[in-house]
Amino acid sequence: MTNKLTLQDLISLIPVKILNRGQEYFEDGNILEMNQDSNGTWYAVVEGNYGDYEVELEIDSNGNVGGFYCDCPYDEELCKHIAAVALAISKNKIISIVPVEEQKNGEWKQLIQNAKADDLRDFMLDFGQKNHEFRHQVELTFSQPETVQSSNNIAYYQNQISGVFDSYDDGGYLDYRRSHEAMRDVNHFLNKADNYYDKGNLNEAFCIAAAIVEEALSAIQYMDDSSGECSAAIYGSFQVIENVIDNTKSEELQNRIFEWLYKQVQNPDYNDYGIGDHLDPIFFKTAISLKKHDLAYQLIDQKIEKIRNTDSWSANFYTESYLSYKIELLQSEGRLTEADVIIDQNLQFEEFRQIRVKQAIDNNNFANAEKLILEGIKIAQKQDLPGVIHKWKDQLLDLNKQQNKNKEYSELARELFVENTSEIKYFLLFKRTIFKEHWIEQRNKLILELKNKKCGYYKGVPVDDLAHIYIEEQMFDDLFKLVSKSNSIYTIIRYTDHLKEEYSDDLIKMYKSAIEGAALYAGRNVYADLVEYLKLMAKLKGGLKAAKSLKESLLDKYKNRPAMKDEFKKLNWN
Repeated sequence: MTNKLTLQDLISLIPVKILNRGQEYFEDGNILEMNQDSNGTWYAVVEGNYGDYEVELEIDSNGNVGGFYCDCPYDEELCKHIAAVALAISKNKIISIVPVEEQKNGEWKQLIQNAKADDLRDFMLDFGQKNHEFRHQVELTFSQPETVQSSNNIAYYQNQISGVFDSYDDGGYLDYRRSHEAMRDVNHFLNKADNYYDKGNLNEAFCIAAAIVEEALSAIQYMDDSSGECSAAIYGSFQVIENVIDNTKSEELQNRIFEWLYKQVQNPDYNDYGIGDHLDPIFFKTAISLKKHDLAYQLIDQKIEKIRNTDSWSANFYTESYLSYKIELLQSEGRLTEADVIIDQNLQFEEFRQIRVKQAIDNNNFANAEKLILEGIKIAQKQDLPGVIHKWKDQLLDLNKQQNKNKEYSELARELFVENTSEIKYFLLFKRTIFKEHWIEQRNKLILELKNKKCGYYKGVPVDDLAHIYIEEQMFDDLFKLVSKSNSIYTIIRYTDHLKEEYSDDLIKMYKSAIEGAALYAGRNVYADLVEYLKLMAKLKGGLKAAKSLKESLLDKYKNRPAMKDEFKKLNWN
């Protein structure tokens, strides 16, 4: 956010669709409560699709926005709940004012300041005997980090975090809303771990992070985590743990973390829920730094043996991954020959074959590099891995260029484009290999092939892929025909700039037809889109008159749509 952003500036930054939804929320009374403190910060409760959300909007004495926040699960910064509150403030229509009880806060502060030190100590001693949480927080706040460095408090934090998930449990399952609310509370613990890390209390940071990982891994198995918040908390906790192991000088803490990691990597749930890719690197990195190679080798052998006895689709992925860690372990001990043996025995895996290809190229052994790449393509074809095939072919293209194999380079560039028509770079590479006098013939032959190419159940490549060729080749007649056939407002908009000089009248007709089709559907969001389409139509040569006429025609046709009339007021045409 930039400095000196006014409320109106903020409102102008909100995407049109989001702003329109916020307008609806404001008008429909979804703002349940609003209040403002002495610093100018507005606090609001807005009724949403999955519950009530809390919104904060900071506005200083000069009317500048200092910050904004909403606890809804929307991915972007500016949501419809913030939009609703901003609109309410800007229009001075506050739903309900709830005074902030600042006087009580002042009384509490004064009460503590007036209390005698001895009386406070006696109270803390007595209350601490009865309240474990209070005593623990006092110990963490006032103890020096080294005095609590060996304290294993994972179970203590697990109990609290487990209680958070239990409090939101609804019949053994956390739905989308409840999982969001639960993770909001769990993230307070993650923030606490970060704070302890910043203060140098690495033990407590590790204990909290470890507790989050274990409890979140358990919870994710019975929750809707489509927002990714639970996974993100686990990843964030692993980051804290990695930071601790990288910076602690305590051998006791290092060994305790390794023991914890060793226990976790034996839990198959991490891979089952896609979280192992964060755990495994930390474990093997720690095993190398603490020279725990034997345990790591033993674990890898157990993992690979278990994989061999399964027919899981992921077997190859995990086998390659664990072999890679084994190679890294061997290399860290200087056992390079043994590492090389593993690489050469497992060239069916792309990662290891790439090592040998790179070595061959570095040694100018291009023939061997090409042989390895061609074998890699065949292996990937048998395994039906189009992404890997593409990578090998792309690498072979570079190798052909290095060896000045012009014919092979041209054929492969064309082949890569036919297989990946969205990547125009291969089209351009192919074009550079063709003599100018032969290009038109070769280009038209290529376009015909693309039009007849079978793509799933359809014939021909996507519209945008052909359009990119037409634009690159300045084939605007063909581009116009392509766009005309699409009958899609989005396609029309996307290529208007390329066609407006020569085909303005035709584009106006296309916009009119597409807008009339879109207007068949009701809803404020639809009407907001229509406004944007009409604005684009009006920018065309001769388009303003046609857009005005279409606007009036739609309003006349849909007289019973007050929201359309309201949205169309934004078209300030004289």
